[in-house]
Amino acid sequence: MCRIFIAIFFLLSSVDLTQAQTERRLDVKPDPSDPSRFLCDIGFATFTTPKSWKPNRSGKSTYAILTPEADAYPKISKMISIDVGKPVDPSPEAIAQGFAKTWKGAVQKETIQVDGEKGYRVVCPPDPNKVQPVECVVVLKDGRAVLLIAGAKKSGETDDAMNELVKSWKWKSKSN
Repeated sequence: MCRIFIAIFFLLSSVDLTQAQTERRLDVKPDPSDPSRFLCDIGFATFTTPKSWKPNRSGKSTYAILTPEADAYPKISKMISIDVGKPVDPSPEAIAQGFAKTWKGAVQKETIQVDGEKGYRVVCPPDPNKVQPVECVVVLKDGRAVLLIAGAKKSGETDDAMNELVKSWKWKSKSN
């Protein structure tokens, strides 16, 4: 069910996914300062999982799927997908508009900073019967489109986790 919304999005999105298959994937270490969190490295960026969430490896354009630590696939109550690909549209705003159109959402007027890069937040209506995108943060960095996609059955269920993820996100220099 969770993979359905990711697959549909990328069929209709403006991101070329071939780049994602050639880069380093997810490295995970426990956070020594907080046992309910993990330190994650996806090659070009690092982040800390939201409190009481766990990282799960994935393939293709999805570098990681974060789920609440109490959830086990396929019974997932909510999730955050970290998807990366080569942008086809020229700006993160255009990609966000495409995502919003696909999921009947709206691009928020206020932009969001993701470690110094301007990003766009999309809010989508939930479906109480299935986990699907309710929020997405879109940012471009070093030729990559990065989408942080929160899926849930209700609005607001992933707000704290998304805010923690964005706050912890750190871009690595190209030489790393």
